[in-house]
Amino acid sequence: MIYYLQRECNLQTAIPTGGILQFDTPVALNATNPSTATEVLQYQEDGSIDIVSPGTYAVFWFVTGMTGFATDGQSYGLKRMDYSGEIPGWAVLAKSTNHIKNSSTPGFSLVMVSDEEISEYEKATIALFNTADEAIKLTFFSPKAGILIFGLDLDALEDRLSGINQEIADLFLQLQSIEDFVRLSAVTEVWSLSADLSGLGVAVINSGYTYNFWGIGTLNHQQTLESGETYYLIESSQFQPLTLYQGSSTIGTLWIETPAPASSVYSIPVRFDGSGIYFTPSTTISNLPVGTTFKFTQALILV
Repeated sequence: MIYYLQRECNLQTAIPTGGILQFDTPVALNATNPSTATEVLQYQEDGSIDIVSPGTYAVFWFVTGMTGFATDGQSYGLKRMDYSGEIPGWAVLAKSTNHIKNSSTPGFSLVMVSDEEISEYEKATIALFNTADEAIKLTFFSPKAGILIFGLDLDALEDRLSGINQEIADLFLQLQSIEDFVRLSAVTEVWSLSADLSGLGVAVINSGYTYNFWGIGTLNHQQTLESGETYYLIESSQFQPLTLYQGSSTIGTLWIETPAPASSVYSIPVRFDGSGIYFTPSTTISNLPVGTTFKFTQALILV
């Protein structure tokens, strides 16, 4: 899950020493799932922000002061509430200082929120403080300050990527089973007429009006596939039943896999219509080596 919050300060005119800067104006609040956004990043009236989901959060801010009487110039610190003691208190996370009193002071910090912390305390709380030894009056322009929080649940992302990897592995197992079935069945094999795709072709098994197509063969030369160029695996003139297909273009997935040991996998749309079976890469795929396979499967009713 990905979350972000952006707010500005437009109302607060001065920050007392040790006081929290209040970002009173919302700018943006969103998440991968928008319905959960307000539950994850919660702005409080005192200027603090509660984080109620584990993850890694990057915090960026700026404050534009106009005058101040502090001996150490503008000084702001992002603090985090320590809930572990008998009496919760603020602990410094990161500090940004600037000794030019009429200049904007930027800062940034990373906030790590663990599953254990959420389980025990239900939230992590952060706030931006004036850590100078006197009050600082903010500029009369707007915005006077801003904060941006960007959060990423790395564990959830890793789980999702693992699931995708497993789905891809399962798909390749299915493709392997199909290839084995093709080798053991009475099929029609049609090979590409394009010199760019020499060594590649399509196997077809026909049952009534249903035709099942599979990618077969391997590249017998090194080849670069150019972005925006259309490549035909087979043309309808090579397999007449394709000319009977009167529906709109059908789109499947073409998996391009380079051989081991430095194996890479690319996926692009493959299209089927009355002109043949073809694909058009949206980006250039350079230097596919000898032995690269083009795998796909699609069933069409040709009437």
